[in-house]
Amino acid sequence: MEQHNKIINAVAKQYLASEGLFRVGSSRNWIDDNGYFLTIVEFQPSSYSRGTYLNVGINFMWEKSEGLNDTLSFDCGGRVIIGKGTQFAEYRERLKNGDEIFTAEVEKFAAAALEKVKEYRRLCDLDNAEKQLLVKTRQTQKDCMFWEMYDLAMLCFFKGDFNRGKNCFNSFLDTAKNSVLGNTYCEWIEEFYNYCISEIVPQIDSADTAQKMVFEMINRRRKYFNNKSSYKKMRKDIIF
Repeated sequence: MEQHNKIINAVAKQYLASEGLFRVGSSRNWIDDNGYFLTIVEFQPSSYSRGTYLNVGINFMWEKSEGLNDTLSFDCGGRVIIGKGTQFAEYRERLKNGDEIFTAEVEKFAAAALEKVKEYRRLCDLDNAEKQLLVKTRQTQKDCMFWEMYDLAMLCFFKGDFNRGKNCFNSFLDTAKNSVLGNTYCEWIEEFYNYCISEIVPQIDSADTAQKMVFEMINRRRKYFNNKSSYKKMRKDIIF
């Protein structure tokens, strides 16, 4: 393993493992397991220099389109900027004290990551999560919106806010249908829209059935990741 990777892994372990996060296999990614969502901390490498960017975001565990169900992506969050615009910590091995300088920079990244992790943990309060997703939908331009309304709908069904969930889901269906019929057609959107009509709509005829549907979605995805060796430290006791 190259020296800069050793430093990143050691610093990440020091800052994140003690707070309950686990490392995904031998990667530079760490996970904070919050049941219905996972927070992902990614020490992203560069194609041009040795070092790291920092990305932190969350992935909701309810199901989406087929291509997204077997991977983790950022539903919220992204690149973290350190201090006054610092995005990348570069390892300069030719410097006499290069290891010390890089370690100090990565420590700042890890500390910032931990702050974000603790911020996202507040979404365990479902009322707060709903408020935050409402803000997110209002801040997203209508022509750029797609998953925002779907996530809000699933969260509302999950917490038992059925009427708002139904309204948000219908809004999502309208967006998907317009995409299918309009100039922004994508095959996967049509496939997912058809899946929603045939599989999801029949399950959201009451608060109980809608909530049960989302519980089962989350459990299926959690079971999928639990069975992967790189996620063996994922919690096994969470069942909805």
